[in-house]
Amino acid sequence: PPVMSLHGRALGTKPLLRGEGVSYGYTHRAARDTRVALVTGGYAQGVVRSLGDRADVWIGGGRHRIVGRVAMDVCVVDVDDADITRGAEAVFFGDPRSGHPSLREWVDATGFTAGEIVAVVGARAERQVVS
Repeated sequence: PPVMSLHGRALGTKPLLRGEGVSYGYTHRAARDTRVALVTGGYAQGVVRSLGDRADVWIGGGRHRIVGRVAMDVCVVDVDDADITRGAEAVFFGDPRSGHPSLREWVDATGFTAGEIVAVVGARAERQVVS
């Protein structure tokens, strides 16, 4: 099992119509009608800003892409037609054997080392030690 994982929660979902944009500057525009989830976890918690449009989150039993710019405390995830309820757990990185994105994927997407990514998980992230 991984020595560290990073989790968030879905705050809610909303439809995103083809051509509509999300997040700062609307850098991501929907290529098709879809649904997006607002998920707790932004750069203050260690979700590296450059992961927008480049990394997945495990939520609702599957992997879904982070879209647009990662904000300070939240990010937007394209969940398509997945059944995501308010409070649903999101795993940014964790145990690949459970389908979660791996820390290695973040290394590949950002160019940071694993140590740098672990170090960037901010003081605003709630830490739990599990034995």
